[in-house]
Amino acid sequence: VGGARLHYEEVGAGPAVVLVHGGGGDVSQWRHQLAAFAAHHRVVTFDARGHGASQATARNWTITDFARDLAALLRHLNISRAHLVGATLGGVTILEVALAHPEMVHSLVLISTAPDTTDEMRARFAASAEVVESGDLAGFAEGFVNFIFSPAYATHHADDVADFRRRLTRIDPIGYAESIRALGNRPDLSPRLEQLHIPALIVTGALDPIPTSGPGAALLACALPNARAAIIPDAAHLPQIEQPEIFNAMVLDFFAAAQLEVA
Repeated sequence: VGGARLHYEEVGAGPAVVLVHGGGGDVSQWRHQLAAFAAHHRVVTFDARGHGASQATARNWTITDFARDLAALLRHLNISRAHLVGATLGGVTILEVALAHPEMVHSLVLISTAPDTTDEMRARFAASAEVVESGDLAGFAEGFVNFIFSPAYATHHADDVADFRRRLTRIDPIGYAESIRALGNRPDLSPRLEQLHIPALIVTGALDPIPTSGPGAALLACALPNARAAIIPDAAHLPQIEQPEIFNAMVLDFFAAAQLEVA
C-alpha cells in the first residue's frame, strides 16, 4: 500500500479493533492485549512502515503516509469501521485517520499522544533520527529503553525490557529514522480536533517522562468533543505494557460504552 509492504496479524471475532504501535515498536508491543481483546473482538495488529517485518522504499515520509497505510489496510481486510488504539506514533496516526475518514472509526484510544509538538521535541527527534541513521542502534536502544520504562518495571520485568531492546536493535535504521522525522515534523492537529465527535479515550502513564505527553493528553481531552481521560498509576510511557490488566479492563469497558452510543 502506498509503496509499503505491511506485515499484519489478526485473531478473534467480533467488532474490529486495530492496534497501532508506537515508534520503535512492532506487533509485539500488544502482546499483553491480544487474549483479553480477542475474547470479544476481531483484533488486528500490524508493523508500521519502517518497523518489524514491514518495508517501504520511498523516503521523506509524513504522518499522512502512516495514516494512508492504515486506511488501506482496513480496506484490504474489508473492515468498514473499527475501534482504533494507538500509542505515540500510532496515536498520531489514528488521529490522522479519524480526521480524514471519520466514517471508518468507531472509537479512538490515544496512548501517550500529543496532537502537536514543541521546538525542543523537534530538536530531540532530529537528533535521534541522526543517531539511528548512523547505525548506532545498540547505543540508541539502550538509552531509549532506559528512558521510556519506569525503573520498577525494568527491574521486575527485565525479560520484557530486554526483548524490546533487542527488537529495537534489529530495526531498519533508515526506515526508523524516517519515522522519527515524520513524528517530529508532523503538523499541529489541534485546530481540527473539534471536528471529531467520535468517542475517545485519552490514556497516559502517571510516570511518563516525555514532556509533551501530559500536556498533549490534557489538550486532547479538552479539544475533542467526546473524550474522556485516564491516568494509569505506576506506568511510564507505555502503560499498556507496564499495567496491562488496568489498561485492558479500562479499554474494554470503553469499547462497550462506545458501541452503545451508536447502537
